[in-house]
Amino acid sequence: MKKVISLTYLFGVVFLLASALYFFASNWQVFSRLEKVALAGSLIVLFYGAAFLLDRVLKGAHFLSNWLMVSGVISFGLSVALLGQLYNSHADSYLLFLVWSIPALLFSLYTRYSGFYALTHILIHLTIYFYLFPSSPFGHWTPAHTWIAFGVGIMNALLFLIIKKGWISSKPLLYLSLVSANLLFMVTAFNDGYAVFFSLFYILILWVGVYRYIHKETSIFIILSMFGTGFIIGKMFELMARYVSSLFFVGLLFAAILLLAGSVFLVNYLRKHPSSRHWTKTIFVASVTTIASVFIVASVFGLLSLLMVDVSMVGLFLFATVLLVIPSALTSWPAPVKYSLTMTGIVIGMLASTFDDFSYAMFFVLAFVFYLEKQPAGKIVFYLLFQLNLGIFLGQTLDLGAHPLLAVMLILNSAVFLAAQKRHVIQYGAFLIGFLAFFSLTVIDLSLSLHTIYTILFFLTATGCIYFFKKRNRTFYWATSLVFWFMLIIQLYYDLAWKLVHKSLLMALLGLLFIMVAAYLDKKAGHDLQSRAMLSGKKLGFLLIIFLQGGWIGYQVYSNETLLQNGETILLELQPVDPRSLLQGDYVQLNYTISQLERTSIEGNGPITIVLRKNAQGHHEYTGVYSLDGEWNTSYEKKSGDVLLTGKVTGSWDHTTQVTYGIEHFFIPEGTGVDVEGKVKTAVVKVSDKGDGILVRLEE
Repeated sequence: MKKVISLTYLFGVVFLLASALYFFASNWQVFSRLEKVALAGSLIVLFYGAAFLLDRVLKGAHFLSNWLMVSGVISFGLSVALLGQLYNSHADSYLLFLVWSIPALLFSLYTRYSGFYALTHILIHLTIYFYLFPSSPFGHWTPAHTWIAFGVGIMNALLFLIIKKGWISSKPLLYLSLVSANLLFMVTAFNDGYAVFFSLFYILILWVGVYRYIHKETSIFIILSMFGTGFIIGKMFELMARYVSSLFFVGLLFAAILLLAGSVFLVNYLRKHPSSRHWTKTIFVASVTTIASVFIVASVFGLLSLLMVDVSMVGLFLFATVLLVIPSALTSWPAPVKYSLTMTGIVIGMLASTFDDFSYAMFFVLAFVFYLEKQPAGKIVFYLLFQLNLGIFLGQTLDLGAHPLLAVMLILNSAVFLAAQKRHVIQYGAFLIGFLAFFSLTVIDLSLSLHTIYTILFFLTATGCIYFFKKRNRTFYWATSLVFWFMLIIQLYYDLAWKLVHKSLLMALLGLLFIMVAAYLDKKAGHDLQSRAMLSGKKLGFLLIIFLQGGWIGYQVYSNETLLQNGETILLELQPVDPRSLLQGDYVQLNYTISQLERTSIEGNGPITIVLRKNAQGHHEYTGVYSLDGEWNTSYEKKSGDVLLTGKVTGSWDHTTQVTYGIEHFFIPEGTGVDVEGKVKTAVVKVSDKGDGILVRLEE
């Protein structure tokens, strides 16, 4: 009962947060700017107020007040995003996430609560991501960005070590820092300029990590193995693109042989080492198999394409089956060699059979391998390959479209799951493939009625599976169901079949329903859920941080409204396009005539102020006079009618200097992008005495 109650509370809170996000992103025009700000403020008060209230009422379930405090910080972030939408600041600006991360960081330092740690880490990295990859049309990667990414990777590695030392207690933060460090090191390793240095550094980090944790912590070893495998394969494709030649592919084949030879010795070592765990050897064999198989397949097809050998697909299939799959399946070769040759043969056979439309032959090969395989992990992989081949076969033979093919895969795997009692390996594969096919049915383009039916059925199925398998402690099944459940919530944000405002109202109702049910069950159970009271004895500090959030929102509203009231109005020519923001909904991305300055003498990136004057058509245009880092390019005295607009130089392109002014995004109600795009030609902008601009409206 405890698990059911906590899950129900969680779903209720998630639905309320999703409802708020969808509502604000819809940019519903029924409310004015200040009314929307009031709604956002009410949302913050609702979550924080409920957290303080429930901390006193539900004495044994402090986890709920903890979640509501985290939800209060999330609602503050939604309010910051709403201000950006109302006053048309940059979509998904790094400043949005930077401001959002400040109260999350203060709360995490004040409470040492794991939820705040995780939220802070995510927000800081979103800040860094949107700084490195801005939504501005003129952002581009520079060597400085590479070093920033590398520095953040180092900080994550140090954070990981600090947590391992026990100075910070947070399992989510441990894995977030580990994954982030690996991602950032990989990003730097694939950038030109210092790629060799960063690649060697990352190889060293991987080597040290694997050596340290191969016998100690399987989960960390798994993560490092996955990243190491991806890094090696990625580097292979990078080198292949640069040095395509027959000699390269021969070297690739030789590298695969050396890899397999070395892995045999390491597997024997792991088998003899008393502290080695079963999963350690399994993951190592899986990594080696993946790398060696990709190397061999790339080598074979690379040599065939370079040598222009006219090979029969049937002959290639027979070669892969007779000389690779069958011998490796029947013999007791060392695991890395056995599985690498098996997977290489299967991949080559599937490619050949798919290319020449005889994929039915692969069923016999895969069934043969599956029957002989003894290891559970191997059986799952071969089952997934069997399902992949089945999808290819049905698509080729019956010419099924995406909808019927996914429906058939869902029905078949559901039947296999129900029929394979006590055969957990087959059930795992069937459950995963069935859920993946089911989720895909909610994503593909269908009629509104079918889309609605599949979405509702998927939601009910995923929710039911979470509760059912959670009560029975079937971790794989309930965790998989929960992942797909959250994937549906995220997918619905970008889904265009329903309006965001309608989805918002539905989720608000679902959130209230789940919380009411959870409260009833909680009361019936006697409030026996135990958790740490985060608010205990710290309410004054919490209130101070909350007031800081309210003060920041109030200041931003006041300063922007003042600019709109007192700023000077100018008209600028533009060219629009329309995407969707991560948090703020649909917007039009604007490219002004003043976004590309013709003066190629402008050097460096930094703040710039340009002088605008009204032309005969009533638009304000660039005069050729500017101030970069406080220095004017020519002597200048302000004339009547001159408007000074501040921006930032972001780089050069095609003999022009690219500048952003913070007015490049105009947020619009959902679904109106087509009406705006191509019709509007002018932007109405308010400019303050300091040169700050706010985009007010677009005109045809």
